[in-house]
Amino acid sequence: MKGLLQAVLLCASLLFVNPAIAELQEFSDFSVDLPAGWTIERDGITVAFVANDKSAIMMVTVESTAHMLTEGVTVEELAEAYAKELQGSKPKREEENYYSFTFTSPEGLPSEASIVVSGRRFYLITISGKHKDLARMVESVLLSID
Repeated sequence: MKGLLQAVLLCASLLFVNPAIAELQEFSDFSVDLPAGWTIERDGITVAFVANDKSAIMMVTVESTAHMLTEGVTVEELAEAYAKELQGSKPKREEENYYSFTFTSPEGLPSEASIVVSGRRFYLITISGKHKDLARMVESVLLSID
């Protein structure tokens, strides 16, 4: 009975901690649970998710891995190239075909980037700024990638 009461209290506390309901937004190569208060902007192969208060942004860019295969580029080399371009830290291997690094955005915001290769696509996921919704949004994108 004590365990059931603790579970009910935990669920109730989660309702108060995160009152914004997320809406699933589906794109051709991924999906994201987008909380209320975020807008979507598209620019070619990049989709940006912007907090209404402009405190944070998450961008997802999806490209084909065809050029990687023909040029013999590894995921690590791809991550190193993006880190160099963004003047970021040395990429860290999170999992097979998944690297991350930190950088400072052109606006001076602390930022993180993830490079994920899945099948015939690679995903560049960047987040800039700080917002309580960012971690959950990135997780939803990563879980949607097959």
